[in-house]
Amino acid sequence: MPDLRDAARDDRHGTHRFRLILDCPTGVEAHNWAAIQTALDRLRRALQYEDHEQVIGTAKELVETVARVVLTTRGEAITDALKYRDAVNQAHLALARQPGSDLTDNEHLRAMVQSAKICAIQLSELRNSHGTGHGRAVAPEIVEEMWQVGVDAALLWTHWALRRLDVMSQGLPDPLIRDLADGTSFYRRDLAERLRAANLAALDPPEQRRIGLAVARRAMGQTNNVRREGIEACADSSDLTAWPPAYRAAAFEGLFLNERGLITLDDWSARWAARLLSPLEDESAAIIADLVGKLREDDDFYPPMYLNDPAGLHATLVASRSELPVAAQKPWDDLTAVFDPDNYPDDDPDPGAKD
Repeated sequence: MPDLRDAARDDRHGTHRFRLILDCPTGVEAHNWAAIQTALDRLRRALQYEDHEQVIGTAKELVETVARVVLTTRGEAITDALKYRDAVNQAHLALARQPGSDLTDNEHLRAMVQSAKICAIQLSELRNSHGTGHGRAVAPEIVEEMWQVGVDAALLWTHWALRRLDVMSQGLPDPLIRDLADGTSFYRRDLAERLRAANLAALDPPEQRRIGLAVARRAMGQTNNVRREGIEACADSSDLTAWPPAYRAAAFEGLFLNERGLITLDDWSARWAARLLSPLEDESAAIIADLVGKLREDDDFYPPMYLNDPAGLHATLVASRSELPVAAQKPWDDLTAVFDPDNYPDDDPDPGAKD
């Protein structure tokens, strides 16, 4: 029977003692992931051939590649002039601030992760003194611990960064909006976690608005999980940090109109629409008035007569008046009047047929 201790000693210069497998995060472009895989393959070959100068150099290269992919995935423009230390620091800062499922804000964990970053940054100095990338008159002496700790440091930070990047990518506005629009399945808690990862409070209002519209319009496609986690959860909360005004205003509009300007209101959205705006004391009146203007600007506008009970829809809107601040109740009356069956045009034999 082979001695496992001898086998471990025989492989101490090989690749098996390190976890040289990285998982591709959501949202990373194929060419960016190929760059990471190339850096990892170089490290694997250097270990295999026991080229310890190259091991140190490629360990540093792997960290730098991952840091640059993090920044690129965030949509930041970077140049070749960006220094290693700056790239790692900027990527680490972006990832450390990212909220999301299974990402803790524990102070002790933060200290550990910060230490991992410091170790990764020190790879640059180790590479300068003992790694590839410089011509040398005398080959440096590299003890076993030096290259082993260097690889450990690179992989520790890299594994952490890619796990964080996976969460961050799920929350980026463009992939989230695309998935909402394209009919991607949202299972229970999917949207809630992706909105948390998006960190709505940290986004600019235009981005908050884009997400709010996309969520509402997908909700109007009868996607129940999106309804519960993107609309009802917002309407049930008065938190303007978790659910910012721009998101609420856009979601409100998206319950009434689709991207083509066609009416999508139904009994469900009529019950929840006012509650989205109820925490907005100073802004709700203007938001409602703006929607009324959009509904009335089309001379051929016909309310959604496809409903089995248009009078019931109108009654639901009327009952929602009390959910709103006093200043918003008059504009809400104007909105409900638009959907009052008594005010529907009577010169079209089939209003529901209008596209």
